Amino acid sequence: MPGKDAYLDGLVVEIEDLAGRVALVRNRFARQKVNVKLAHYGELEYVRSRFAEFRNRIVDLEGADDSEAARILEAAEVARKDLVYAVDSLLAVLS
Repeated sequence: MPGKDAYLDGLVVEIEDLAGRVALVRNRFARQKVNVKLAHYGELEYVRSRFAEFRNRIVDLEGADDSEAARILEAAEVARKDLVYAVDSLLAVLS
């Protein structure tokens, strides 16, 4: 796993990609019928909570000293992977 600074530097592209895909989810969700929105509202909320979790881990990582950076970096990576999976899953359902 990369170091703290390398990980943070590489996140710019990843976050832009994720933000674009989240916007796509929101756009597709907005065009759905009410019954579809109700059926998948929980999944949309999960995406929002995962995005917030990922953002919080990045903020924690930015302020972390070297002794806690590895632990926070690992948590950030888990949150990122979970977010990517949640976004991809919801996009597949709303296609």
